[in-house]
Amino acid sequence: MITRVDERLRREARDFSLRFSCESCAAFDAERGCCAHGYPNGEHLGVQLATAQTVVFCKEFELA
Repeated sequence: MITRVDERLRREARDFSLRFSCESCAAFDAERGCCAHGYPNGEHLGVQLATAQTVVFCKEFELA
């Protein structure tokens, strides 16, 4: 799901410590830098909310 990043999302992500990128997902294989489920993850890695205009949420995300 593609979501537009605005100041409200930035504030809520900071205030509530929201996590949504691959690096915080239980299915992330850190050694290989890829999704253990085989999904492409280029849009989910290293997301910087301070500069991002949109974020892509993965339907398989599970907080590690």
